[in-house]
Amino acid sequence: MNAGEDSSDRTAAPTGASPVWWRERDDGLGVAHSYRMTRVHRERSAWQEIEVWEHPEMGRVLVLDGFVQTTQADEFVYHEMAAHVALCARTGPASVLVVGGGYGGVLREVLRHDRVTSVDVVEIDERVIAVSNRYLGIQGDYGDPRVSLHVTDAADFFARAPRERRWDVVVLDLTEPVGPSRRLFSPAFCAALAAHLADGGVIVDSDSIVLTRRGPRFLQELCAGGAPNLVRLVHRHRALAHVAAYHTVVPSYPGGVFGFFLYSRDGHDYSVPATGMTGRHYNAAVHRASFALPAWWDEALTGGER
Repeated sequence: MNAGEDSSDRTAAPTGASPVWWRERDDGLGVAHSYRMTRVHRERSAWQEIEVWEHPEMGRVLVLDGFVQTTQADEFVYHEMAAHVALCARTGPASVLVVGGGYGGVLREVLRHDRVTSVDVVEIDERVIAVSNRYLGIQGDYGDPRVSLHVTDAADFFARAPRERRWDVVVLDLTEPVGPSRRLFSPAFCAALAAHLADGGVIVDSDSIVLTRRGPRFLQELCAGGAPNLVRLVHRHRALAHVAAYHTVVPSYPGGVFGFFLYSRDGHDYSVPATGMTGRHYNAAVHRASFALPAWWDEALTGGER
């Protein structure tokens, strides 16, 4: 998987210069996602390359290690669907853990729920938070008294967490498994997630799905040279007994079709909202409809494994 400016523009894209054709190229799938835009900011943190670009229609675009993470135009679709489906499908107080997502969109949406009593955000790269606050304006409120920010690797965070610490909702807002998140795509991390999930709790995972003539493919697996993503790992190792799925469309992600995956012990039906919430994208009707999936999604979830 490679990304960056077209070769003809690669030496002609200093910050603030004229627009260039930037592309996110998937060599495994043989496709590219291209934008004509101007670079606003570029830096290399201790963990990854961080870029912010300006597109005339998509607005500011956050790119980490060459992969689009979010755009101002459609960020609310992903962030609302990542947060509200799990939180609206149950009632009662909820503690929330957000892994990744330092740019703050999931945090912003989680904090809209009065039933959320605490939010722990685990972000490995504090520069993602700083750059996003300066350039994106997504408005995740790290100053909310319910929020605790942990600037650390998620695997290390779980290793240090008290054994009795549990969360009701865990949202995995991870980058592709080619940078600092690579070590999280493992059976050990699945086991840690399961160990720290409260009874009646749920883990929300996500990935882009591309339909090919060989069947559905996960973007995370394509990025990792075929190594399994968390959906496969949870299924294979039975870390959590129940896996459900819902979907949306995020135009700025490869293929547009974007899946969310719910891992739980109790198999609660998350397709029916129990509380009301209306966002720019999310509402009760969208919630229900997002669980209407084509038959081939079963193959995507199991990979033919039973």
